[in-house]
Amino acid sequence: MSNIKYIYFYDCMGDGLEESKDIKRKLSNLDISIKSIELQDIPNWLNNDEYFDVLFFDWGGMAYGNSLLENFCTEIIKHAVEHSSRLYIMTSSFTSLAMSEMLDYLDNEKDFNRPTNICLSIKKSVSLLKDLIAKKE
Repeated sequence: MSNIKYIYFYDCMGDGLEESKDIKRKLSNLDISIKSIELQDIPNWLNNDEYFDVLFFDWGGMAYGNSLLENFCTEIIKHAVEHSSRLYIMTSSFTSLAMSEMLDYLDNEKDFNRPTNICLSIKKSVSLLKDLIAKKE
């Protein structure tokens, strides 16, 4: 078991503990075992530049009627560009769609290089996550 720090950043409408168990189960089904995930419904990882290796993200439940999901997608993209050794993994279809749309939008910006450390689903993260685990062992 490696000493990788995982954070699950989720909207306060969800049950972070149950959702983190679901993330662990999905990863286990893909032959990846993780010990613990720190839960955050406030983006401490962003404000304090708290160290982590992997950020799981789901803000779909709070997307309606505000721009929080869009804002957090933008912040995650900036953070991913600045911290290319970290992984950012979307955990819900709605959040994945929002991130995909934001990345597509930014692709049209001059000088934007799409970060390769953002994964639009847990399943799409397997190769990068296994590589990170191997490096940390």
